Amino acid sequence: MDTFWIKVIAMPVIIALVTLASRKWGNVVGGVIAGMPWVGGAILLFIALEQGKSFALNVIPGALVGLICWLAFCVSYMVFGQRFKALPSLIFSNLSYLIIGSVLMNFTDNLHVGIWFVILISSLVLVLMNFPQVKEKDTGLSRRIKFDIPLRMLMITAFVVGLTYFADLLGPTWSGILTPFPVMTATLAVFIHIGQGMHQVRLTLMGMFTGVVGFSAFLMVLVYLLPQNGIAASFLIALAVNVVAVLLAKYAFGKFNLI
Repeated sequence: MDTFWIKVIAMPVIIALVTLASRKWGNVVGGVIAGMPWVGGAILLFIALEQGKSFALNVIPGALVGLICWLAFCVSYMVFGQRFKALPSLIFSNLSYLIIGSVLMNFTDNLHVGIWFVILISSLVLVLMNFPQVKEKDTGLSRRIKFDIPLRMLMITAFVVGLTYFADLLGPTWSGILTPFPVMTATLAVFIHIGQGMHQVRLTLMGMFTGVVGFSAFLMVLVYLLPQNGIAASFLIALAVNVVAVLLAKYAFGKFNLI
């Protein structure tokens, strides 16, 4: 089957399942599930299949930078979301992501991928220690947005298809920076912001922080496995490491009462 049809068929199903899981088990668990590499991992896999392993490896430093930008998005949304409605909060937060990405892209190739990993984990710890609190908890707010699942499915699938299609034009650095672009995070944050309020947005984002640990581990495994091994084997092992890293992060976060 052509990779285009795999994207079109698989991605909407994944997004629907993640959304339903969030509704069934709550926004913390939903955030942890959403933090798995459903989008970023899929993008990297399709890039490796379509552009080759060498291109995919060159994307990874940018992807680590993109995760730093993703942290900035989350902090920005928590700050702006308590002052503005969902749409302007989304716009300002996306601008934060792109501005930081535009600055850091100038240094992406100058630092070893391992250094970017250390910078990312240090940034995550800093964010966790200073993540904005919600001043007033939202009580009794529980609105269901009509057609929210189809809209999420459409937006995220379009993003995956678009980024992988234009990866060669964007080049490995920008393709990497945009790989963790908060399309999943943004759709969850906006719909939860509108339907349940900022307190639930915070719970979801805290759950998704486990995904930073998992996805960064996923990327580092690919750095060492992909050059000498097949794409399928490398990604399967990286996914297994991702799952273990997410579970360990969830345990650690819970131990320190972060989620």
